[in-house]
Amino acid sequence: MNGGPLPKAAQRFYRPTPARRELLALRSLVEIEQISQHELGRHIGVSSAMAHNYVQALVGQGYVMTSGETNRSMRYLVTATGRTRLALLMREYASEIAGMYSLAKTEVEQRLRQLWDEGVQAVVVFGAAETGELIYSAVKSTPMRIVGWVDNDVAKHQQRFGDLTVCPPYTIESCHPDAVLIASSGQTEGIHRQLRHLSKKGIAIVTL
Repeated sequence: MNGGPLPKAAQRFYRPTPARRELLALRSLVEIEQISQHELGRHIGVSSAMAHNYVQALVGQGYVMTSGETNRSMRYLVTATGRTRLALLMREYASEIAGMYSLAKTEVEQRLRQLWDEGVQAVVVFGAAETGELIYSAVKSTPMRIVGWVDNDVAKHQQRFGDLTVCPPYTIESCHPDAVLIASSGQTEGIHRQLRHLSKKGIAIVTL
């Protein structure tokens, strides 16, 4: 997929921005009232000193109250104002994720249409995970057909994607596809090697 990414200005939560760290800090403090600064820093991806600074900023904004004299006894309470702020950040985060998903889906649709124009009409999808779900959603907007779903993970066999059941890779030929779309996020080269015998039988191997 070669489409452009979301503008950086729109990536408030995808990248390690102050907004993302504020969201993670508030969520962590809601879930764990008694948490060390070291642990909080680990949750939000900063040092203990920086975690302390974030907590002080949240206290100063009225989002968090503290009690206790030492690290061992310190407790944090996210105020009603802080919970309102957290809810707002969560809505903005969800909106950004939805936008990124929409962009990714559009890119996949464009790639599938390109493959269709090249003569690929029926495909088997290799990989029963998030990328596979994206392909399943995108293909509905194209004339292409998914005729099979396979995965190396035995635990995923018999899972359902719409009206298709995930099967072992040895079933690919029985589906009579024009191509196999590799939707696995890892070990792509290994899957290519695993499937290269199909290329000799006229079945294209494609990585999105």
